Amino acid sequence: MSTLSVREATRRATQRVKHSDIEPPKDRNSTIARPPGISSLGLIQGFRKGPDVLDLFVADAKRHPTLSHTRLLGEHLYFLNSPDAILTVMHTHGKETIKGRGLQGAKALLGNGLLTSEGAVHLRQRRLVQPAFHRDRINRYAEQMSELTVIHEREWQDGKRVDMVQDMSALTLAIVGRTLFGSDLSGDAGRVGEALSTVLEGMGQRLIMGPAALRIPSPGRRKAVMAAAALDEVVQRLIDTHRAGGDQDDMLSMLISAQDEGSGMTDEQVRDEAMTLVLAGHETTAMTMAWGWLMLATNPVARTWLTDELDQVLAGRNPSMADLDSLPRTRATIAEILRLYPAAWVMGRRLLTDVEIDGWQIPRGAICLASQYVQQRDSRWWDQPLAFRPQRWLTTDGDFDETAPGQPRGSWFPFGWGNRRCIGEAFAWTEAALILATLGQRWTPQLVAGQSITPNPMVTLRPSPALPMTLTRR
Repeated sequence: MSTLSVREATRRATQRVKHSDIEPPKDRNSTIARPPGISSLGLIQGFRKGPDVLDLFVADAKRHPTLSHTRLLGEHLYFLNSPDAILTVMHTHGKETIKGRGLQGAKALLGNGLLTSEGAVHLRQRRLVQPAFHRDRINRYAEQMSELTVIHEREWQDGKRVDMVQDMSALTLAIVGRTLFGSDLSGDAGRVGEALSTVLEGMGQRLIMGPAALRIPSPGRRKAVMAAAALDEVVQRLIDTHRAGGDQDDMLSMLISAQDEGSGMTDEQVRDEAMTLVLAGHETTAMTMAWGWLMLATNPVARTWLTDELDQVLAGRNPSMADLDSLPRTRATIAEILRLYPAAWVMGRRLLTDVEIDGWQIPRGAICLASQYVQQRDSRWWDQPLAFRPQRWLTTDGDFDETAPGQPRGSWFPFGWGNRRCIGEAFAWTEAALILATLGQRWTPQLVAGQSITPNPMVTLRPSPALPMTLTRR
């Protein structure tokens, strides 16, 4: 943990949360009519119980198929329950929105990085970070992804029992350590993995509820702020090493050397972007792969459909980025995992202007929520929505196509939407495909008997209570 006191660690986290590039407006309108929706008490209880909030969101979309409203801690929340409503806010008015309550709360860990910054600051940071995700760079990262997956596979033994969440987290942390920091995060900097888990598990839905989470003393808050402080110390040490040692051909070196109109990033800005990339590049892909192994273990027909492709295309060799276009079933399998279990399960935007949806006036300052989990499982847009059917993502010619299922725009957005779409989407697709193709052609992990696994909507959508699996060689 950090060498800081709890008081100082809490102060730093609170200062980050208070910062705003654009002062968020408040919806104080007391005269307009608002649509019905989930009760405030029901929503708070749902967040406290974890998985219950997903059922609440799904039920709300069935009762109110376009739009609903509730209150939470003094805020007016609107649930966007149709693709048209989502497009209206996230696309048509996307530039007239800022982040919602959850991302403001996430600043306690992430600071003012790409995920949380706004306006001119966000645009500048995106320009500075974008070169790190150029296709040529992704090609180089892909070599490292494949190499580290093969190294990780050496720890797999036939019959060995693992918690697949922890196992995939270890792999993706190694990958983000190499590609982002040019470092092996299994050593002293392995504190990163432990600290990230502490933050994610200690805060959970508290971050979704926003900045108020930091004002409520609890053991979870204490552990989370101390873990965030420990991450600060690790990242700052790596920044200092990179500044002293020059270009080390990794993302952190690019962030340090990036220039926009003659100026670069301060250490604090580099820290915030690095922390954002650690969370986005580590936690989200780890959860995608953990859910993926569960889906393949419980859907043997889909598993055989996938391994037939891997056997034919790879014939036992390890994949490279050049193989990905020849692996449409692999990509389709990842898309289906993302559809059913999106790591980013809900996104929020605060309106900077009034918006009208389905005859209802949504005032400036209100927060609009759109849930990937809800929309991507909705029977209005998807055939057999709860079934794991990766073949839905292939055209009649057998090619992978994100439009192949025929879903309307606004019903499929695992990487976000509009001007805030994830900058690392290509990185994530490449990483997931290479991990799945490398391990999937030689292993068929099985769920330990008697387990009941449910999705827990924390900062990401995590399997709960754990994901015990037995490694089984094909």
